[in-house]
Amino acid sequence: MQEEAGFHRQAWCRMPVIISGSAHQVITQHITVGTQLTLDGFISCHQARNGQSKVVFHAEQIELIDSGD
Repeated sequence: MQEEAGFHRQAWCRMPVIISGSAHQVITQHITVGTQLTLDGFISCHQARNGQSKVVFHAEQIELIDSGD
């Protein structure tokens, strides 16, 4: 939730996550669609060969959120 001009609104977005390095290989094997994660990293802009830019998140730390099931 985010407050804007005195009103509460749900704020969210979707963006590709880039994970590099062998240290993340084990954890990424457990990630499926709908898996809740906590990510730490940075946002960057990537430019494709066709000149189009897109915002991506470079994950430096990944933590699976235990659903309690």
